[in-house]
Amino acid sequence: MPETLTDVLLQAATRREEFGRLIAGIPYERKGILNSEMYFLWLCAQMVKPRRVLESGRARGQSTLILARCFPDAEILSVEYDRNSPDVPVAEARLKDEANVKLLFGDATRLLPDLAQTGDIALVDGPKGFRGVRFALDLLASGRVRQTFVHDTGPDTAERRFFERFLPAARYSDEPRIAAETHVLDDEAAVDIPAAYRYAARRGGSGYGYGLSCIPHQPGVGYGMLKVRAALAGTVERLGWKGGVDV
Repeated sequence: MPETLTDVLLQAATRREEFGRLIAGIPYERKGILNSEMYFLWLCAQMVKPRRVLESGRARGQSTLILARCFPDAEILSVEYDRNSPDVPVAEARLKDEANVKLLFGDATRLLPDLAQTGDIALVDGPKGFRGVRFALDLLASGRVRQTFVHDTGPDTAERRFFERFLPAARYSDEPRIAAETHVLDDEAAVDIPAAYRYAARRGGSGYGYGLSCIPHQPGVGYGMLKVRAALAGTVERLGWKGGVDV
């Protein structure tokens, strides 16, 4: 059994076929997290072997369906904020036969911290930006969630720069060595990846796809203080301040 997250990620090439079998027959739905990014999540989660996966932001159920297939022995608690979204019936139809999925509605930032149990992992695909960062830190601060995954944190984002500065143990789906093995799981002609973030455009450098961050829980890290720093960093980003503020 691998002992570190790096050991697990070195299996990106050897376990790709296994992952492909798990997601066989799942068509890609727009707005969904890429297969390559979900493969990264599945690999990282081998360190934890979660009995439950918490998901914030379901949209059309793409990531939810993959979670259900990849973690068949785990309960998937998926929260969507807007019960009246046109995405809701699409997700419900896709997930109706997945016995291990529980669909919830409401504010995940309020629901999931109370529902979290020891050994859970969490996927944050909403709220976005630094609100999502603060939410991920809140889950880690509980000491119950072993890993949080935050979507849309590519290397050009302020959120990514925050993670790189304050959480050096974080790993990323777009790291060149990982993306070189995982991008083949995506049909770039069928998914809406901006041209600048396609693999051919980023070959040899980080930044492929949308960017999924894995933030492992680390004893002794002051997640409460990091939430304060993230709030300040979000304000700086929102107001467009240049220099003069050290988060």
